[in-house]
Amino acid sequence: MLTIYNIETIDESKLNIHRKKSKKTQILLYDTQRRVDDFINKIKHRKNGKFEDIPHFIITKLGTVYQLFDTDYSSNTFNDDRNDKKMIKIAIENLGWLNKNTITGILNNWIGDPYRSEPHIRNWRNYFFWDKYNENQLSILSELCEMLCERHDIFKQIVPSNGYLENVSNFKGIVCKSNFSSIYTDINPSFNFRIFFNNAKETNDRIR
Repeated sequence: MLTIYNIETIDESKLNIHRKKSKKTQILLYDTQRRVDDFINKIKHRKNGKFEDIPHFIITKLGTVYQLFDTDYSSNTFNDDRNDKKMIKIAIENLGWLNKNTITGILNNWIGDPYRSEPHIRNWRNYFFWDKYNENQLSILSELCEMLCERHDIFKQIVPSNGYLENVSNFKGIVCKSNFSSIYTDINPSFNFRIFFNNAKETNDRIR
């Protein structure tokens, strides 16, 4: 059973989001690109609390799901209402691409967080080492997407690649940020696109 939590340190009423209801046709997946506590602090404090790129949900490395605001509302990721208003956005805790110190061999993400696990290795978009998504995260993500598709009548289909796709804005289903432009590196190459719509389980009724 999927349990969804609120973030106690975030006041939903103060989030810089669009509170006009809009029809949802896409689920957007992207990375936190930092540890989840730092990501939450970024939402709270960047731009003096006026940060706009806010996901509806966060899935942590431990598989905990947090909901930040109502799925009927929207936030600003692409500075394009035609895209943003039709998306439910899920941020997955993941450090993204990693740098390797050529002297020490230590891996760090782009803001210097140390990485102590075995990385995924693939040359993609000018980077080579990647933080891995874990199986529990992906299983929970699959459950959440199944629930959201049923609740919002979103097509149960996904772009099965993290590569750029022309006219991806017209796709109805699950997409990732890197489908929109080659400047984005999330979702990263360690992601398993085969997990969707095979792991659905009974869930509670907490999605708004």
